[in-house]
Amino acid sequence: MSALDLKIVGGTLIDGTGAERRRADIGIQDGRVVAVGEVPGHAAQTVDAGGLVVAPGFVDIHTHYDAQVLWDPLLTVSPWHGVTTAMLGNCGFGVAPTRPQHRDLVLRTLERVEGMSLAALEAGLGRDWPFQSFPEYMDALERVPLGINVAVMVGHTPVRLWVMGDEATTRAATGEEIAQMRDLVAQAMDAGAVGFATSVSKVHIGYSGRPVPSRLAAFDEMLELARAVGASGHGLIHYNVGRDPLWDAYEALHAASGRPVVWTSLLAGSLGPGSHRAHLERAAQQRERGLPIHGQGACRPIQFEFDFRSPVVFDTWASFEPVRQAADEAQRRAVYADPAFRARVRRQVAGRGPDDAWFAGKEAEGDTRRAAFRELAISWSADDRLIERKLVDLAQERGVDPVDLMFDLALGSELRMRWRIALLNFDEAEVCEILQDPHVVLGLGDGGAHMSQLCDACHPTYLLGHWVRDRGALSLEEAVRRLTSQPAEVFGLHNRGRIAPGLPADLVIFDPATVGAGPLQRVHDLPAGEDRLISHPFGIEAVFVNGHRLPPPGQPAAQTSGRLLRQRAAATTA
Repeated sequence: MSALDLKIVGGTLIDGTGAERRRADIGIQDGRVVAVGEVPGHAAQTVDAGGLVVAPGFVDIHTHYDAQVLWDPLLTVSPWHGVTTAMLGNCGFGVAPTRPQHRDLVLRTLERVEGMSLAALEAGLGRDWPFQSFPEYMDALERVPLGINVAVMVGHTPVRLWVMGDEATTRAATGEEIAQMRDLVAQAMDAGAVGFATSVSKVHIGYSGRPVPSRLAAFDEMLELARAVGASGHGLIHYNVGRDPLWDAYEALHAASGRPVVWTSLLAGSLGPGSHRAHLERAAQQRERGLPIHGQGACRPIQFEFDFRSPVVFDTWASFEPVRQAADEAQRRAVYADPAFRARVRRQVAGRGPDDAWFAGKEAEGDTRRAAFRELAISWSADDRLIERKLVDLAQERGVDPVDLMFDLALGSELRMRWRIALLNFDEAEVCEILQDPHVVLGLGDGGAHMSQLCDACHPTYLLGHWVRDRGALSLEEAVRRLTSQPAEVFGLHNRGRIAPGLPADLVIFDPATVGAGPLQRVHDLPAGEDRLISHPFGIEAVFVNGHRLPPPGQPAAQTSGRLLRQRAAATTA
């Protein structure tokens, strides 16, 4: 064997398949693994992995880096936590295809539904986007010096906006418009999209309080676009339904396309305590029938930080309709001060409000939502004495109603006080049951979205630290499989997620005794100086993408080796 580019020696190999760990060296040449086991000969670079685990790079199937990738090609913070491949375009959102006259609609949709800073988006993308169509977007990504690998789904919302403009948020499409959308989806699949993504989730509310465009689509439209995916011969359908699974819809989309369906989301407490068990059982029944339908779960609580300038966690509350309609901050402040508005919010907190996604329906579901409200805490305040205090405890101490206190504190801080609330997935016993189902696909890291409100892009290190080492919920081999080969196979990335000769050298080296996700920190490093939450990793010693080592967090990359993974029928990606 000629001299290698890189040799990793002395490590414990966990190859991503679920097989038992073993001692093995790894040889790498021209960005690919060429030898595993005994690797004789010399290498230009040798890395000593003694006492460490060598695993495939992690595959994150649920990110929203569609815009961020154009100004941050490393896609921070994901690779800090071992991610070497990221899936863009989730939930039907994205930036392509977009006509120039619709750019403001797309950015305001991302601002509202994915909690992105409009100022950061405008500064980061600039006035002259280097693309309009989806194929042009893919070509633009190939010109970006990507730090990690990127695959892209075409989103229903930009497709609808391209065809229907602003009316995409107000009505169903005509037959002619659906035909145009089908052509756009087919064009995107031909350009290498790995699937089509859409959402009917009630929490997805866009600009001016309107539903996002995909929520206005009749199911016939969904089926027609699914057929376009099927005609391509590759790819899958990502269907975000929110809290309540739509089992018949999943099967209909698969039948129309012949392609796998991944649905979001399978979470603890979505329809009340214990509701996940019925979802796991129904999903198992579909698998027993041979249907490639996969529920997507999460290993972290669905927890948001927010302020009342953009109270996204209340988007589905009927009582917050005046807030959604407010044109500016001054109008929002007037709403928060209105006694009639506060009275309506109090009724919903008590579970007596009008129909909405938080407190209506089954009594158990209402109990879960009220439990979440009782955990509402202050995460930042100019008054240090209030930080980490729960609203209900403060209200009890002061002898006031918690809803009144919440709005009084917000107004007193000019709406800058930050709050934290865990909406779902906060019962660890229930989350453990979901994680231990080997067929649940892990995702929902939401990298690139809600950046000032959460940072769950650290979920791989959180899984390995909290759930594997600290809780013993999964073996290390199974956890690595769930982060690597399983999501790669589901999304058709057949040469990612494993370590074997001939495969790309996407690798992460970590210390199982210390690996974990660090505490959240707020920084102001987005375009226009906007803020976001980040988490630094523990125990990640090295990350390699296509054989090249990434720099440590916070350092610039001297060389980048990420690739755009275009998917084609009957072929693997690069």
